[in-house]
Amino acid sequence: MADFQIFSSKMKETLDLAARSFEAENSEGYGMLGEQLEELETLAQQSFQDHEDCKSIAMKLESGDPLTPDELNTLKLFVVGDAAYFTKYDDNIDRNKAELKRILDEIRGMQLNDLDAEEMMHLGVLCKEAASVAKPTAFYFDQKERVQKFEDATRGGIDREKGKILADIIRGL
Repeated sequence: MADFQIFSSKMKETLDLAARSFEAENSEGYGMLGEQLEELETLAQQSFQDHEDCKSIAMKLESGDPLTPDELNTLKLFVVGDAAYFTKYDDNIDRNKAELKRILDEIRGMQLNDLDAEEMMHLGVLCKEAASVAKPTAFYFDQKERVQKFEDATRGGIDREKGKILADIIRGL
């Protein structure tokens, strides 16, 4: 019950700050919101790590005992759950790829010209825009690859050596 109250309080605090940030529309508010969201994320991760299921899974992994399908799913949530949920619910990837293609096509069209100062400035802005789209796109694919690597590594079972490494990860070592 205490965990729920802590989470509820932290979520309310974060959402109140978000409302103030949306209204104020300044960098300070959004910066504070980013920090608050990171604190909420950390609280959720710590709570998950302290959960009794994770402790028993870590013990089974260290001893080399096989995991049940439910335990394997809990392990997956702990190790790559953030990545799995990110890729599952990210609805920007197709828009990001299309926007990146559009910007690169515009840059491609500029390469045939001898660029003057104004066009150089435009090119610089286009590059900045493209980078701002390429970075979250790369992050999406990085997360997708993390999930795939986990699934590949655990598909045939978890041997004792992998088990010890995974147990250390669960314990945060």
